[in-house]
Amino acid sequence: MLSPEHLRVRRVSDRLVLLELSARQRARAVELGEQLLGTVQASVGQMREELERGFELIETRASERRLVEGLKKLIEDASEFDQAEGFDPAALRSEVFLRAAAARQAETFGAPNLREAVLSGAAEALGVEPAEVERRLYADLRGAHRLKSAPPFSAEALVAAYQRAQLQTVLLRATSVVAEVHCANQDAYRQLFQKLKFRKLLYKLERLDDGGYRISIDGPFSLFDAVVKYGLELALVLPALEACDVLELKARVLWGKKRAALNVEHRHVRRRGAVETESVLRDDVATLLAEFNALGSAWCAKPAQEILELEGFGGCVPDLVFERADSPRVFLELLGYWSRDAVWRRVELAERGLGERIVFAASSRLRVSEEVLENEHAALYVFKGRPGARAIERKLDALAARR
Repeated sequence: MLSPEHLRVRRVSDRLVLLELSARQRARAVELGEQLLGTVQASVGQMREELERGFELIETRASERRLVEGLKKLIEDASEFDQAEGFDPAALRSEVFLRAAAARQAETFGAPNLREAVLSGAAEALGVEPAEVERRLYADLRGAHRLKSAPPFSAEALVAAYQRAQLQTVLLRATSVVAEVHCANQDAYRQLFQKLKFRKLLYKLERLDDGGYRISIDGPFSLFDAVVKYGLELALVLPALEACDVLELKARVLWGKKRAALNVEHRHVRRRGAVETESVLRDDVATLLAEFNALGSAWCAKPAQEILELEGFGGCVPDLVFERADSPRVFLELLGYWSRDAVWRRVELAERGLGERIVFAASSRLRVSEEVLENEHAALYVFKGRPGARAIERKLDALAARR
């Protein structure tokens, strides 16, 4: 991820504008990317400080500083470094420095070849060669890490990653994000919503008149804790939003040392022929699915494919659907550690009538009671730690028995 000093942005009144690369600037960025990537590929096996010296040899203009530093950051993040294996460098330094201090006290500090004597004594004590002691003495420092492998992407992909990473860095400081998305089919919407849930983002769903959806996402700076972790999840969901055919994104961010409240806008149109990505179940949902189907229950569980909506009010995206031969199907949405507001929105949604039977599962940390939702179509299941398959089965049986 980039830092604010890597971004090409400009403040215009109450807006934070991400500066687009012109055709000429983009061509220059690709040229710089090729030189940077060529340098890192030629530096495999060398120390990081040698790689950085190679970067310094690339001629750049002052106006390109932010761009170049951002490209270098992405390259280094995608490269693999390791430090020399063997003895702990801190332990080596301790042994060497203690021997040097002893030599000082013995008034032999200025004796000829003292350096070699100290290193030889430390090497003998540790059972290694003196040259090995010297080589590993500062192997834990950043500059001494060796480049193990270079990133595999092209200069064009590097520049595209930089442009996306700029917006991701801005979203780390968001208080709210509203994204209007349009996809070719319902499966694509479903895939997007599952990815939002996979990232454990707090969002509200609204159907637009033209068939798209408005997704209102709470930002990390709207929360009281877990700001950095949540902000990173929000930034990482950007590729999923940009996988839609059309994305119109508006965010409110706190920017700069004074945390000025600024607006950010971003529009993205998906290019034709882009590779589709597969939907992935969250770990907690996948675990629950496996545990439930291992019960030998009369109910059969599988990932849900539907989006449940209530016209004019919103909707929800269930995670699992349960089927039994003598009962209507029942959906389950695992809210986990979302906000209490998310639970209350689901309660109101169910009370207004979703048209399907559903169980909402929420953590006891949210301090809600199962009694707030008990009707013939919906129920609230509150769990401690993690949801239990047997407890969910009892909720399903109870819903099936209601008329």
